[in-house]
Amino acid sequence: MERRCRLNLCRALVIAGVVVSMQAQIPSTPGAGQDEPPTVLQMTVRRVVLDVVVTDAKGTPVRGLNEGDFKVTEDGTAQKIVAFDAVGFSDSMDYEPPRLPPQPAGTYINLPATPEKGPLYVLLYDLVNMDSADQMNTPMDHSAQLFARRQLIKFIESKPEGTRFAIFVRSDGLHLVQGFTADKALLYRAVDPHNPKGHIPVVFLNGENFGRGDRISALDTLHSIATYLDGMSGRKNLIWFASQFPLSLFAADTDGVNFQAETKETLDLLAHDQIALYPVDGRGVPYQDSHAQIGNSPHSDTVTSPEEAGTGGPTGSGTTGNSPTTSSSFVQGSSVVNDSFNTMDGIARETGGQAFYGFNDVAEELVKATEGGEMYYTLAYAPTNLNYNGKVRNIHVTLAKKGYALSYRRSYYGTETQQAAVTATADEYAAPVAQKAKAGETSRKDSAASNVVKDSLSANMEYGAPEEHQLVFVVEAQAVGVPAAGTTAQMAELATEPAYFKSRRKSAPAVPLHPIPLQKDEFSFNIPTRQFQGERSLNLELAAAAYDADGRLMNAVVRIAKKDLEQTPGTPDALPFFRVEQDLEVPVGATSLRVAVRDATNDRTGAMEITLPLPRGQAER
Repeated sequence: MERRCRLNLCRALVIAGVVVSMQAQIPSTPGAGQDEPPTVLQMTVRRVVLDVVVTDAKGTPVRGLNEGDFKVTEDGTAQKIVAFDAVGFSDSMDYEPPRLPPQPAGTYINLPATPEKGPLYVLLYDLVNMDSADQMNTPMDHSAQLFARRQLIKFIESKPEGTRFAIFVRSDGLHLVQGFTADKALLYRAVDPHNPKGHIPVVFLNGENFGRGDRISALDTLHSIATYLDGMSGRKNLIWFASQFPLSLFAADTDGVNFQAETKETLDLLAHDQIALYPVDGRGVPYQDSHAQIGNSPHSDTVTSPEEAGTGGPTGSGTTGNSPTTSSSFVQGSSVVNDSFNTMDGIARETGGQAFYGFNDVAEELVKATEGGEMYYTLAYAPTNLNYNGKVRNIHVTLAKKGYALSYRRSYYGTETQQAAVTATADEYAAPVAQKAKAGETSRKDSAASNVVKDSLSANMEYGAPEEHQLVFVVEAQAVGVPAAGTTAQMAELATEPAYFKSRRKSAPAVPLHPIPLQKDEFSFNIPTRQFQGERSLNLELAAAAYDADGRLMNAVVRIAKKDLEQTPGTPDALPFFRVEQDLEVPVGATSLRVAVRDATNDRTGAMEITLPLPRGQAER
């Protein structure tokens, strides 16, 4: 059985902790009629997931802690830890690539060529809020932008092996200039202003930039990145590289309703997707003049959590739009600098990250931010407060052992969230959870959380998403025929994709797209069947999506393929590969393809990105 449909990359926003609606199918009692429907047991399980980074007095991650060392309270009430995991403490790589022979042209395997280690990292290179003319405390650099870019390049050269970064640049907009990769050469090219695809206009390196100091646009930037990361599994560390950080994560009562709502939504999205913020000051050590005008930074009363403010809700005035954090002079009063540092500390504190400032070797601080975010303990608890009225809830974590510093998110909003329906057999529900085998790591997860079957296809089909290899597959891909103008039906379909929204007008009916050349690309998915041992049938989703150079979706398709794996006695063994054909009409302006295979039974997924154009079929060469 198969079905074709367009890929929908828009996902519903899931906020505040983890909420799961789980259905377990209980087999009928012996002797019951064959047509009797199974009994369905429905239960709702809510979990708040916390990543806790523990460091000693020297800033070194602390190893060897267990569940009993931690205590968690929510609004002063003790919470029971129901899941515990120690992540990243093994010195070995999480993934070592196999040695593969060279593949024929048009053959691709979703196995990375480089090792992988640790969580995902996002580097936000914020040119809008990077000082452009402030004198640095370095005799050779008279431009903060030049100093910051050199430090960024130095960091890329020395980043820990195996760490996967994606790079966003904020200049004339927010641009994903490099998807997740551990390849230093690709990361270096992404921040090269001479790279035509880098979105680093020279004008943004030499002057004051529009939007500088605007907290609304800063909030929009964080929200956009969090939305992009939504659905990608595990912890994500967002390193925000700038000279000022015009943002408080809690809106004030005097802020507009829309800004309050977006602030709340962004904070919850950061919490749900386990995104920790690491603000890094790209100025190095700023020169301070004690006789300069006293700073009147709008961030001097930065509000972090309501708990810290000593009230039951967000109360600070926050910031005012379009107001820079620092003075326009190259010398700064100490209060202005301290206000900036306090803002950075507040952003990091609320999201479980760490702020880095006051150092001339910024590259070294970026390395520290990377290393500090890869070792952490994950705790989960079921909130005892079942009144989900939308109010903020404060989290406090303590250790039985004293003298350690803890970084974790401090609050979330108690909001009813969208529930994901999941189906599992009674045996699966009761099955014990496999323990991690890596030395130095421990794990305890409750069965209700571990048996959740999510839907990760959309996240894995994002432009620039990490290469996923839970399921390994081989794709034989080729271009067929020559590009031909799209039909009326094809252009109507393409008009709904993000790359063509510019052809629509809000105040008038949609303008039909002028026919553009489309290239038919064909794919043969070859999926090793040994990966499905123990499964009675295959229920696969196979997706392909074409993107332009800016990462905008141009066209996409999903095919659902099912196959019975049970063998009849006396028949030959199953074939070693399950083969599925797919094709996609690709606009000639597309620069890359994203392909994925998902096992809908358990959400195991494989995905990779392919650079266009594809080689032509043998008959056409």
